[in-house]
Amino acid sequence: MTDPAEVCDLLGWTGAVVRGMSLLGVSVDVVVRVDHVAHAARRSGPVLDRDVLVTWEWPEAVREPEVVRLVGVVGTGAHWRRALGAAVRLSGFCAAAIVGVDEERCRLECGYAGVGLVVGERVVVAPRPGRVEGARRRTLDRWVEELVYERLIRDGVLEPVATPSARR
Repeated sequence: MTDPAEVCDLLGWTGAVVRGMSLLGVSVDVVVRVDHVAHAARRSGPVLDRDVLVTWEWPEAVREPEVVRLVGVVGTGAHWRRALGAAVRLSGFCAAAIVGVDEERCRLECGYAGVGLVVGERVVVAPRPGRVEGARRRTLDRWVEELVYERLIRDGVLEPVATPSARR
């Protein structure tokens, strides 16, 4: 099984699947929950300026609503080890899984890393639910979510945000 949507269904992850995202130097398929109300309320499109995103973390800040929230990533690669490396790199953000082979070494590595393993039509190793324990949300989380938000707009999944002057 190589269809990311089917893999996500097996894992119980619901949301929009964004295939072939390059995040932090690795290629993964991303599953995000989209808040359509927040998208409609946005005054601007995706914001990728880290300085602006840092100010959104301030308690007194006026920030744009979060449109996407990471649900999970499916590591991709020609070999299960490469896919596992990609999944582990992003496991601090959300749940992670790979499509691999039912070999002892693969099962052990996935189990140790908390990364799910899907082989054929079954989940061999269940992924850790959510992000790595102890990982807290930070500006980098929002930046990654804004990257995925930008991709959803570019792919036509979401309509571009109308500027305030265009809404009149």
